[in-house]
Amino acid sequence: MLADRHHARRTAAAAAANDPGTAFGHVHGLGVNPAEDTVYVATHHGLYSLDGAGERVGTSRADLMGFTVVGEDTFLASGHPAPDEAGPSNLGLIRSTDAGQTWEEVSLGGQSDFHGLTATGDRVYGLDSGTGTVMRSDDGGETWQQGASLPARDLDVDPADPDRVVATTAEGLVVSTDGGVTFAPAELQPPRPLVVVDHLPADEGGPTPLVGLDTAGVLWRFPGAAWSSAGPENGEPHAFTAVDEDTYLAAFGTDIARTDDGGSTWLVVSGSAR
Repeated sequence: MLADRHHARRTAAAAAANDPGTAFGHVHGLGVNPAEDTVYVATHHGLYSLDGAGERVGTSRADLMGFTVVGEDTFLASGHPAPDEAGPSNLGLIRSTDAGQTWEEVSLGGQSDFHGLTATGDRVYGLDSGTGTVMRSDDGGETWQQGASLPARDLDVDPADPDRVVATTAEGLVVSTDGGVTFAPAELQPPRPLVVVDHLPADEGGPTPLVGLDTAGVLWRFPGAAWSSAGPENGEPHAFTAVDEDTYLAAFGTDIARTDDGGSTWLVVSGSAR
């Protein structure tokens, strides 16, 4: 169960507006900008920063279906323009290098709507909602190769191995070790299917820990040998990001919540958007 955000520990990434709850609407993605430690929220009505004001970033009100932070002030996104905004019905891949203030088209404008994006280095993966396939780019999103057809909900690339990507499906976790060309069920699965996943930095010489939230909103960790769970059922998650091994942010219903104790307790940190 989520606790009220007034008990949340105050850090830049956890700061929120005065009132709990949010007017963000449907949240599609979350990410922390390493340049300023601010949480960014990709929504049906544009990009917002969770920095105490809950304000829209820039002027675009595009429906950002896919979103990921790839570096300091550098974001990748996809989706659709707002009804009164110019542009193709599918944005393709767009990029911001000023923390979401402005965006430029990188590729596939008018063609693709990625409902999931993940990247490490120049390797980018996207879930193309139009074709139902995993797409891969080896040059930062300029050109693309089509991979496996997959009814995936979310995907995340292993930061230590760009050819290894995991995806969540209604039947369970699947893994690719060939750059998204083929996927196979993960050998070990949590009891309930995961909806959203993320990787943590690997210990030197060790496997990259995987974390995720299942259909009930329970956090699961897989450091390489077995799955372990932590915390309560919070409801089905819509978005998720791992900050470090103890700190995670997630969107549950109309709330954005944070845990600083590895998922044991969650505090609502979202504020009213404007």
